[in-house]
Amino acid sequence: MLLHQPVDYHAQRRPTHPAISGGDYCWDYATLAKCSHAVAHQLVEMGVAVGDRVAVLGLNSAAHFAIILGASRVGAVAVSINFRLAPSELAFILDDADVNVLFVTDNSIDETISATLQARNGSTQLIANRSDAALQLRDVMASTAPMFVREETVDENSPVLQLYTSGTTGKPKGAVLSHRNMTSLTQMMAMSNDALYHSGTINLVVAPLFHIGGAGVTYIGLAHGAHNLMHETFDPERVVSTIEREGVTTGFFVPAMIQAIVKLVPNVRQRDFSSLEMIAYGAAPISASLLEEAMEVFGCEFAQVYGMTETTGTVIAMAPEDHRRAISGEPSLLRSCGRPCPGNEVKIIDAQGQPLPPGETGEICLRSASNMLEYYNRPEATASTLQQGWVHTGDAGYVDSEGFVYIRDRMKDMVISGGENIYPVEVENVLAGIPGVIEVAVIGVPDDTFGEALMAIFALQPDASLDVEEMIAFCRDRLAGYKIPRQLSFVDALPRNPSGKILKTVLREPYWAGIDRQIA
Repeated sequence: MLLHQPVDYHAQRRPTHPAISGGDYCWDYATLAKCSHAVAHQLVEMGVAVGDRVAVLGLNSAAHFAIILGASRVGAVAVSINFRLAPSELAFILDDADVNVLFVTDNSIDETISATLQARNGSTQLIANRSDAALQLRDVMASTAPMFVREETVDENSPVLQLYTSGTTGKPKGAVLSHRNMTSLTQMMAMSNDALYHSGTINLVVAPLFHIGGAGVTYIGLAHGAHNLMHETFDPERVVSTIEREGVTTGFFVPAMIQAIVKLVPNVRQRDFSSLEMIAYGAAPISASLLEEAMEVFGCEFAQVYGMTETTGTVIAMAPEDHRRAISGEPSLLRSCGRPCPGNEVKIIDAQGQPLPPGETGEICLRSASNMLEYYNRPEATASTLQQGWVHTGDAGYVDSEGFVYIRDRMKDMVISGGENIYPVEVENVLAGIPGVIEVAVIGVPDDTFGEALMAIFALQPDASLDVEEMIAFCRDRLAGYKIPRQLSFVDALPRNPSGKILKTVLREPYWAGIDRQIA
């Protein structure tokens, strides 16, 4: 099955059913299909061939997804790019992906686009609603075109989407996803979520479409004929209002979004969340205390999802019944990210690549039909991450006797202090329970005695305070002594990338500047 084919099916079966709607628009399935056909015809006229890269840049919108579907019809590869990047960063990605055609879906980043085009090594055919564009995007979307029929053969193993990794430790890499990768994602979600997605589903999309959490969640909804409510960017008060007004049934949030809703929205416990059936969360660690608070506030089912761009998103999930089991007397389950989804395999390996038994910590490796094809033009990086069909995640974790997967931390974030391996996420989960803490990150900083020492970096609520002695006292009965930080600092907010992941490289940088041994 090809990426656009489920949308075509629903456009025939329920043409007037809402497909994607936003603040001032509502596209039904017939409109979404029509616009994607128009995009396909335009791409062919511009010389785009099978396998060529077509970039799309802008806030979440129906037009953004129509361009992805239009590229699919041609056999091209859509490259959805982070609109928050600086011009030099955008130029790097456009050059790295060999992009010739660039769609810009809104006018809010005109200055950035101009600077990006000047910084590029390659040429750009620009389709945007600005005077210097080769074509006006509004005209392309409004044009009436017959159904596009591709002459060349494109199968499900052909590339269709290229998403760039966060680049927290270096230049971003383009993870190339196939039609089969994307449709496998929808199959896994259909089987593991007990018919949660269907034509009556109202699916809230707030994660950006340049992230698999946004593109994947939208595609799951479209593949099942759901109504996808799309927010251009995340705003916690708008999310709550939309849930109440539109009767949202499901949505995906990163933990930072959940935290902002339950901590910052006034009177959040008095708001109406009765329409919600399930919230999926993932893409970053969540503390048990925040999860328990969120479950009280929203009063719906919760599912934790684990995956990465390289696995086309979710491949491990902790089901709602596991959450219920956790709050009914097994709270340790809340530290797990769940069990493998249908069709996904998990193994834990040591530093020599040998499988480890249950309970032993090593690198988490994943194998399924949703594993990416490659990193675009990065054979060495591809060979390092994809080995014998397994994605090597770089995450440290273990599997218990029931098959639940527990993530200790990123392998690169592990701190070695006095010969002891310390996984910061374990410490962060404890520190998050201190009253007044909004968020916390734990890093390793240089130490003459132990090599590295733990430092906790907090963002506190406005009326809260905390000192070292209070932090140590809180941890004393909850953590082994060597896991308790003895240093702390404060920030207004932790630095995060657009995927919601804390940028620990940014936090570590001032402490390791000029030190020979750096942590990757």
